Amino acid sequence: MTRIETLVIIHQKPRVLLAMKKQRFGVGHYNGFGGGLEEGETLQECAIRETREEAGIGISELKYMGKILFKFLDRDEQDHEVHFYKTTNYEGEPKETEEMAPIWFEQDSLPYNEMWIDDKYWMPLLLEDKKFLGEFHFTKDGIGYHKLNEVLEL
Repeated sequence: MTRIETLVIIHQKPRVLLAMKKQRFGVGHYNGFGGGLEEGETLQECAIRETREEAGIGISELKYMGKILFKFLDRDEQDHEVHFYKTTNYEGEPKETEEMAPIWFEQDSLPYNEMWIDDKYWMPLLLEDKKFLGEFHFTKDGIGYHKLNEVLEL
């Protein structure tokens, strides 16, 4: 069974808000805000809820940027279908929570070496307002297969 998730990137040129994941899946990586879709929830509702839970801020005017299917071939982890959103609008002050520690980065100096290995493929597209569809297969050695296409419409 595939886990449906959202991921939000807050981008106020030239800054990008990311957060260090402190627990559970993805621990030790900088990432955007997001998580699993709950029953009866829309993708946008999930993105808003997860961002509030993980950074203590409200977000609005979400722009749907893409979808990627992630498969983990060498470990007992279900597939993840991640829906990506971008926004410039948030209210409140980002704060550290039990799960995430937010920090602003300049978009030309993102910490790719401390992010998921696939981020260097899709993040530049998202930051340039380009929409995308893709699939990544992870093995114990890294990315075993990937396909990522820029698309005009989703």
